[in-house]
Amino acid sequence: MNNDFIITKIQQVIFVEREKYKENVLHFSNSLSSCELIYHFSGESYVYFGDQVLIVKPNNVRFLPAGIVSKYEVVRSVTGECIDVFFETNIPISNNAFIYDASKKEQLGILFKKLFYCWIGKENGYYMKSMSYLYRIFAEMQNINYSKSDQYKLIEPALDVINKEFFKSNLNSPYLAELCGISESYLKKIFNKKYGMPPKKYIIKKKMDYACELLRLERYSITQISEICNFKDVYYFSRQFKEYMGISPMDYVKRSKSRH
Repeated sequence: MNNDFIITKIQQVIFVEREKYKENVLHFSNSLSSCELIYHFSGESYVYFGDQVLIVKPNNVRFLPAGIVSKYEVVRSVTGECIDVFFETNIPISNNAFIYDASKKEQLGILFKKLFYCWIGKENGYYMKSMSYLYRIFAEMQNINYSKSDQYKLIEPALDVINKEFFKSNLNSPYLAELCGISESYLKKIFNKKYGMPPKKYIIKKKMDYACELLRLERYSITQISEICNFKDVYYFSRQFKEYMGISPMDYVKRSKSRH
């Protein structure tokens, strides 16, 4: 991947839901007017792009170069959701399509969400903010470390507890470090290395993902959701949500409705 490119234009940012395409085999135009950078939150598929075959899994970032290709076909084994960014650069990033495994960089998924909601919100300065988010995404991609480490096994007890009990208020770094049998500082170091964030922010991310699901259901008030996710009050919940998603819970509900 060429790292000396300049992003000259963002054309569009879209959210593709599971129900967007009914067919399992999708045929797309073989002429791409812009580059595409796609974050796959879920789903599995095979992408046939020219003479390349890309295997796409959850938490993968897929890059497609602009230009004419002999074939562009997606065969889905599991439907999923993704955010697709269409953009142009001054020089080619790559002449080939490629996949980045972003499972070790959960910050990337957050940045894609912030970029999407910034783009569709169209608030003052949204275009420059969107550019900033896209540059940050590429910066994170360049810093991805693919090497496996036994260090990550040390925090498995903490991850098990977080995944099961993330909405509880008694989860904190000292408690999680004790579970893993390591120091608090070492726990934070491993979390930062693997996820790009400390345990506290990782737990908040889990809460926010769950809050987004509850907001989309439209069965609970924002106050009720803040209580379910164990925030001390709705105001703190709203501040954390905006920091994570880039928009308020109320705006998230409105924009989720507008997509249907």
